[in-house]
Amino acid sequence: MKNNAMKDNRTELGKSHPLWMLFELVKSIKGFIYFCIFLSFVFGFSSTSIFSAYGISLIILFVIYQIVSILLEWKHFGYSIDEEELFIKKGRFVTLHRHFPLANIQGLHQNTTFFSRLFGLTTLLIDAGSSDKNDSIKLEMISFQEANHIKTTLSDLGKVYITEEENRKDIEKNSQEITSIKKHYEIKRREILIASLTSLRLLFFLTLIYSVYSEVNQFFQIDAYVGDIIGFFQSSWFRLTMGIIILICLSIVYGVLKTYLQYGEFNVTSDPYRIYIEKGKLNTAHFSIPKDRIQALSINSGFIHKFLNIVKVKMISSSDTDEDVKASHILFPFIHKYKAKKLIPEVISAFEIEEDMTKIPTSSIIVKLLRTIYLWLFFPVMLYCFFPGFWYLATIMFSLTLVSQLLSSLFSSYALNGSFIQIKKGAIATKVFITSRDKIERLMVTETILQKKLGLSSIKIISRARPAKVTTMHDVPKDMAIRYYSWYYEGIENHTTILASKQTS
Repeated sequence: MKNNAMKDNRTELGKSHPLWMLFELVKSIKGFIYFCIFLSFVFGFSSTSIFSAYGISLIILFVIYQIVSILLEWKHFGYSIDEEELFIKKGRFVTLHRHFPLANIQGLHQNTTFFSRLFGLTTLLIDAGSSDKNDSIKLEMISFQEANHIKTTLSDLGKVYITEEENRKDIEKNSQEITSIKKHYEIKRREILIASLTSLRLLFFLTLIYSVYSEVNQFFQIDAYVGDIIGFFQSSWFRLTMGIIILICLSIVYGVLKTYLQYGEFNVTSDPYRIYIEKGKLNTAHFSIPKDRIQALSINSGFIHKFLNIVKVKMISSSDTDEDVKASHILFPFIHKYKAKKLIPEVISAFEIEEDMTKIPTSSIIVKLLRTIYLWLFFPVMLYCFFPGFWYLATIMFSLTLVSQLLSSLFSSYALNGSFIQIKKGAIATKVFITSRDKIERLMVTETILQKKLGLSSIKIISRARPAKVTTMHDVPKDMAIRYYSWYYEGIENHTTILASKQTS
């Protein structure tokens, strides 16, 4: 305690760049806009206007609070790192001092936005490896020199991997360790193009154009100009066709450019203990995660991607508490299904993919239809009765829900392979969940009255993640559900026996 008290009084603490305050102020504009919308909503029920003296006073108080709190947060923030621990001081109106032993740190994420790179700044997100839900340490807008110093210190403990461009001397000292780094995957331009053409970004582009038009039209009357442009293209079939082609081409360029900037240079490497992921052209990100912290894998495929055999592979980790970390846990953003099945055991040898899966019984159709009866019957009927003009929406909802449940009953499947459990759900869009027995926090078997009559049960798997990842497989045969529970309980007994033997020895 005395040693920590002495360290708390240290004067030379690293700080975020002063530009952090400007960036935070710009980010708070979004909250300011929501605040103004809220005031407009409140004053809308009264005779008071948002631009009255009372409304303007509230806005001024909000702006003053944001400026003061951002200034205090920057002033009170500080950090330092030595051979033993990482010290953090933070807070706005109340300061908090925290000490993180370097030996407990599990990983590091580096994100560099385009504007940060212009000023030679970057952001480090450090996984402290504690059980606290706020175990991520964010060092925002620090210099690359300071970031490399922190990464070098952690690299000496084997917590991160430093590339040759970052520190050539450290690689020469640890050449034997670096040679164990293996490159598994690098995204191809063809994959980026296919992902762009099959994503919803093409539709988002049209929405973006309309949003820009709506916002600009509030300040400048451009209806007449837009009307002239539309009239020009509608004057003949040739011009209309050319206008549609131009719009489609612009949408494709927008989708490809956005996908390329987000996932360009995406590559996956690993050593015997960790996985390293790099991505981004405009905003770059570097991420590492210990292999033993990967609790499960999720392999997803959307409706269009399913026909092209394209999947997204995501790692479910016990350090998924921060949104930036969650975004970095994508192992393969879009990759061919068969290529993913080949690479996954290569990157994470602790996971296996089972090809032979057992489909759920056809009797599950009855249970699934009754479980979703409010979607395919009650709600469409109410919509048709009270809003007969929207009869087509009721018909679409009825058809889609009915078809999706029928296909789900026909294509959902499961597999048990040694210490691994694999679940596949859905038909129009599929999701495959893979985990091992020692990664499961709890497994439960439940059954409804109807399931009991049909000899079916539901399996609920809770994985060791933060927050806990819950996966449910409905309507499997009851004897198989009991087998799964026995399989899990047997693993608990074996694990307890191993721990007891270690303690006695």
